Amino acid sequence: MNPLVTIVIPVYSRETELTELLESLVVQTFGSFEVLVINNDGPPKQHLLAPFLNRLSIRYIELGENHHVKARNRGVEEAKGDYILLLDDDDLLMPTHIEQALEDIRSADLVFTDAELFRFAWEDGCRRVTDWEAFAYDLDLKRLRQDSTFIPSGTLYRKRLHDDIGPFDEAVYNYWDWDFILRVSEVGTIRHPARATVLYAFNGTDNLSAKQDETRRRYFDRFCHKHGLVDMEMKNFHIVQAERRDYVRQTERTFTGAFPGRTEGE
Repeated sequence: MNPLVTIVIPVYSRETELTELLESLVVQTFGSFEVLVINNDGPPKQHLLAPFLNRLSIRYIELGENHHVKARNRGVEEAKGDYILLLDDDDLLMPTHIEQALEDIRSADLVFTDAELFRFAWEDGCRRVTDWEAFAYDLDLKRLRQDSTFIPSGTLYRKRLHDDIGPFDEAVYNYWDWDFILRVSEVGTIRHPARATVLYAFNGTDNLSAKQDETRRRYFDRFCHKHGLVDMEMKNFHIVQAERRDYVRQTERTFTGAFPGRTEGE
């Protein structure tokens, strides 16, 4: 029997983070899912996956190039589930995330939740959470064309959406997620429950997320042109959160600082 949900995880060089993510999947309250780990031409990952093979249904794919959008498209192509769940390799899910999202999606085509933005320090080879805050905003499709408050990690959607909108747009690269949610909003129903069950790594020193160079500008301009957006500013989630923190909505929060699946004392 095929799994109901396929979790698509592109990976490159992160190892500890991937292990922590997989630990959070082991303790999910819903279990009919498969995990597709797509390696973007990074170091081999089989040794990291081996301890989980008797606890999770995992498939491992070598993409052969470093392109995270192509990796996600490959994951969708290979998926056996009726639903896709997107997940970055340094983020985690609270234990009830998949179960609750499946309830929400009964009346929708795509579900994305609020998130806990967590900062961390490295201690003894592991991430230790130092503080966290809610990233929680009402779904406003008009405002979504100005600033993206869509965190793709944890997003659950019907695989058949791709029949209507096509694959993730590799041409807009860094902005594949914003492009995706705008296209979905044109053809499907989106639900955004007030529940922070995604843990999003948010360290301010994360230059991979924070730098806004000329290459990123080209992708941003391409994205804006595609959607007819004018007078736009390049922003990441750090900037959006700083500008809109006063508008954070009330949301259900259960994260207490310990990663799901981590044994006490680890």
